[in-house]
Amino acid sequence: MILGIDIDNTITYTTETIMKYAQVFGRAHGLNTVNDPNYYYLEEALGWDQETADAFFDRYLPDIYHNIQPKEKAVEVLRELKKEHELILITSRNSRFHNVEQVTADWLSRNGIVYDKLILNATDNMHFFSKLQVCMDHSVDVMIEDHHELIQEICPVLPVIVFDYPYNSHLTNDNIVRVKSWGEIQTWINDFARKRA
Repeated sequence: MILGIDIDNTITYTTETIMKYAQVFGRAHGLNTVNDPNYYYLEEALGWDQETADAFFDRYLPDIYHNIQPKEKAVEVLRELKKEHELILITSRNSRFHNVEQVTADWLSRNGIVYDKLILNATDNMHFFSKLQVCMDHSVDVMIEDHHELIQEICPVLPVIVFDYPYNSHLTNDNIVRVKSWGEIQTWINDFARKRA
């Protein structure tokens, strides 16, 4: 099978890392630093205005992308999955941030993340681009995702394995498979592949 896999908050602990840096930035600028986990976007989760959120990301995103940690078992499960499946990493990270493709590829290599192809967001929207279109263009069979808007876009067409977060918990669809770990992902994909064989 061909598996589409998001990076941030699926392979990585991105939100947790963002919030560590947001504590530093927020305290220095007298801003709220108490995160509301029901919101995906930083400006909604912390109540910051867009200009402040943009200034924060301009300052800290390279450090965040460099220092995030992979989720437990992500490296091992991806290595096992790659033995039988094609892995396409599809990320909303985009070229607004200098050298993002190289920084991302370096991080993947440094952390031993195996994959066949890396596709970044080539649009001006920092958070969202049509991953469904990418999935269709590359004949993806299953997508692994956390972003609520992207899940909504993809799930009418393909199964979506969803890392369960408060900001996506309201979504329901027969094609949504909720997980909390990479072990659960591996089990589901193995079962799904067997049924298709």
